[in-house]
Amino acid sequence: MSKNSNIIHSLTSLRMFAALGVFMSHLGIYSLSSIPQLNEISRYFSKGYIGVTFFYILSGFIINYSFSKHLAEGRFSNKDFIVYRLARLFPVHVVSLICVLYLFGYIQNFDATNKEALAYNVLLLQSFIPDSAYYFSFNPVSWSISCEMFFYLCFCLLVKCKTRYLTAIFVAVQAVNIYFLNNPPANISLHWLYYINPLFRITDFILGIIICRAFLAKPVTLKASVCSTMEVGSLLFLALTVYVSSNHLSNTNYAYDVLFIPCMASIVIAFAFNGGIISRILANKYLILLGEASFSFYMFHWMIVSKMIEIMQPDKGSVTSILIYTASSLAVAIVVSVLSFKFIEMPANRAIRSGWDKVKMKFVLTTQNK
Repeated sequence: MSKNSNIIHSLTSLRMFAALGVFMSHLGIYSLSSIPQLNEISRYFSKGYIGVTFFYILSGFIINYSFSKHLAEGRFSNKDFIVYRLARLFPVHVVSLICVLYLFGYIQNFDATNKEALAYNVLLLQSFIPDSAYYFSFNPVSWSISCEMFFYLCFCLLVKCKTRYLTAIFVAVQAVNIYFLNNPPANISLHWLYYINPLFRITDFILGIIICRAFLAKPVTLKASVCSTMEVGSLLFLALTVYVSSNHLSNTNYAYDVLFIPCMASIVIAFAFNGGIISRILANKYLILLGEASFSFYMFHWMIVSKMIEIMQPDKGSVTSILIYTASSLAVAIVVSVLSFKFIEMPANRAIRSGWDKVKMKFVLTTQNK
């Protein structure tokens, strides 16, 4: 199958599965259950946070792909890029933050609320603070879009670098990361350093850019059977990595990101061709919709999981009770995410872009009149 403009469809649907992995990692009741089988499942569910690695690599890939396309058409600039990215992230970020403030009593006890942490959170700067009271403040999952915003700003510089320089940056940062993995520094949160730290996590994003450049550099046509083999192989690679990290990894800090970079990169590469049997399944319009709503799902799921366990109070010793809680939380999260996508995310995105276009047009007219 050749590369084409539809590559985003096969990758878009996968975003929902990555978000679902993060959702499962937040189902703490499985590890707290008195049922051994559920405890065993929780060891694998807990690795769902690796969905963030997929998001970052895919983000680098898609951002570079879209930017290159727009740039070739001569209708894009760094300012456009940043405004469009803000339009993508901030509306849902702000709405989900407000929901957390109301649902979890911060508004009612505003005097006791950490105002400094709130300011960092609103401005998406919390991932730079090596303190969980900051980077996991309020809506904990928003730390990842704090990193993402940093990546977007860096992209304006990274996009100008030749691929060999990007590769050198990737290797250099990963070398420093691996050095610290084997020589952990004292007096700093290792969880922050290896999992949250934007300066280390940017290598995922850079790798996505490098993969995209290689993908676009030379047209390649692959048979459907080859594409299918690549897709199945990449998913088996992921399953193997999850198994190894859950059962045979002595230094668990590697599992925060480094260990999962190869398998997640292989998934992005395999599905970018959009030519295998799994890609055909992922082309289903409902899966594409869920993929498009995956950002909203990601931003709202934690508060839903947390509130649903308060409301339902599932019995930790009952499989039925836990499964009903899981299914109910997932159903609510999906409904909320689709509603958010259709009535918050997309309208706000369009309004901000339209407003920006009007500002640019007004500036051009003013300049011409002078």
